[in-house]
Amino acid sequence: MRGAARWLAPLFFLVAALMASLAVAAANYPPLTGRVTDQANIIPPSTRSAIETKLKEFEDKSGIQLVVASVNSLDGLDVETYANGLFRAWKLGEAKKNNGVLFLIAPNERKMRIEVGYGLEGTLTDALSKIILTSAVAPKFKARDYGAGVERGVEGIIEVLSGDSAEWTKRARGPQPTTFDELAPLIFFALFLFIVVWMARS
Repeated sequence: MRGAARWLAPLFFLVAALMASLAVAAANYPPLTGRVTDQANIIPPSTRSAIETKLKEFEDKSGIQLVVASVNSLDGLDVETYANGLFRAWKLGEAKKNNGVLFLIAPNERKMRIEVGYGLEGTLTDALSKIILTSAVAPKFKARDYGAGVERGVEGIIEVLSGDSAEWTKRARGPQPTTFDELAPLIFFALFLFIVVWMARS
């Protein structure tokens, strides 16, 4: 049985990987038509123009290819798998630097994701991406202002990748403990010890 398990486990993972690959291959990815591919038609023309200008200026300055995509459907895939497949299909970023970024929105499934090339994962971390999506993009989307949400998300991504990430990093770390929070356990322990000693002497 142990011998069978040794070769069944790799076979299982191979089949699972093959099925995942087939699912990604079957996805109906839209063609890359520019820095903004708005298949779901959620971005007003004026806002789209402003976003494209920011993306071009950022790419010219940094060499990082940041692309926005809205899609009608994730084709039954989870947003992580779809975003990764679309990122690879579009071959974003420079091959040697792997410095592409995809900001994906699937409004019908209410899903979004920032997919980052390996070369930028140390800068635009999962934690920072999540903070950008939840604090900058989501409130605008809830108000049905998709254009403003996408634009704010793009601005947040650019800020982090440009090195101006202090505010986003602060949000990702959460509230920092105060001096009282740090000393509170010692204060309560000292108070408890004082009470115990006082009662022992009484």
